[in-house]
Amino acid sequence: MLLTHGPEALSDAALLAILLRIGRQGKDAVALARDMLSELGGFQGLMSASQKDLLNIKGIGRAKIAQIMAAMEIVKRQLREPLKKLNIIQSPSALFEYLKASMGNLDREEFRLLHLNRAKGLIAEEVLFKGTVDTAAVYPREIVESALRKRASALILAHNHPTSEAEASEEDIALIEALVKACSTGLRLPGLSPPGGMKTSMISRPL
Repeated sequence: MLLTHGPEALSDAALLAILLRIGRQGKDAVALARDMLSELGGFQGLMSASQKDLLNIKGIGRAKIAQIMAAMEIVKRQLREPLKKLNIIQSPSALFEYLKASMGNLDREEFRLLHLNRAKGLIAEEVLFKGTVDTAAVYPREIVESALRKRASALILAHNHPTSEAEASEEDIALIEALVKACSTGLRLPGLSPPGGMKTSMISRPL
């Protein structure tokens, strides 16, 4: 059917079933795919699912997990690729689409650092930490040194709130302010207005 009518003619479950290839006892691949999407919250949830999340689904073994994670990573990289050529600060929509796909359905807090070049295109991305924000566990000087090694001229901080409103907590703000102060080297940190009058821009949108 896919080759005859195109992939757009298939349901979400039917598309996922092609990756699964086979189901489990009592369920064919389409029924198993339907259960997966229901449990994980659709493709967005599948994009953010960990290996542990997938292993918890009955009938999903390591071979199927490898196929699914590879396919999801291809999608993420496709979304990330344009960020290398765009001025993300002036045109943030592509960035939000990528972050929504990769972070929007995580069941844990995650704080990411994106390194930009002079043209404000993406050159690197790293996860600073997972879990509750703890300023004591983050060393701004090391982050700045990492940015300088990558020859970044600007940084973007991305942080999700999986179980609450997308509002910055006091801990979030304290961490960002500490990073801003550490950027006295001339590195530009979009996020909060730093001391000393260095200009920044604020990009804030719920995932």
